Amino acid sequence: MTVIENSVHIDRTPEDVFDYLVDLRNELEWNPDAVSVEKTTEGPLGAGTRYLAKWKQSGLVEVECTRYDRPKSWSHVNGGSLAVALDATVTPQDGGSLLQVRFDARPNGMLKLFFPVLVRLLRRSERRTMKNIKVALEGPSRR
Repeated sequence: MTVIENSVHIDRTPEDVFDYLVDLRNELEWNPDAVSVEKTTEGPLGAGTRYLAKWKQSGLVEVECTRYDRPKSWSHVNGGSLAVALDATVTPQDGGSLLQVRFDARPNGMLKLFFPVLVRLLRRSERRTMKNIKVALEGPSRR
């Protein structure tokens, strides 16, 4: 188990931050490694919503929303060669929101051999991810 934690202040309401980020399809806008994300369940977003996603470094991965507490927190989990449990919280802060993300990564199969090197890359990538999210949410197209 490897835990990576990051946070960022975003000049948007907690509702705006939550609604944008809980919908995994929006990752295509801020994550240059996201190749495709498709919602595979019917109905509104919530606990139990599933997606089929692909990132540059992965095959197709099923992602499930396991916790949905609008506008405060959510969790997504996935399997695959790098199983991830992501927990996110959004709290009001200084007229905007504080986004805190806890990313728990567990390698499977052959990835276990390379994981110590991958962890350094993941930590750097997650810091960039927080900057990308801030830019996407604060950009002129979101105002």
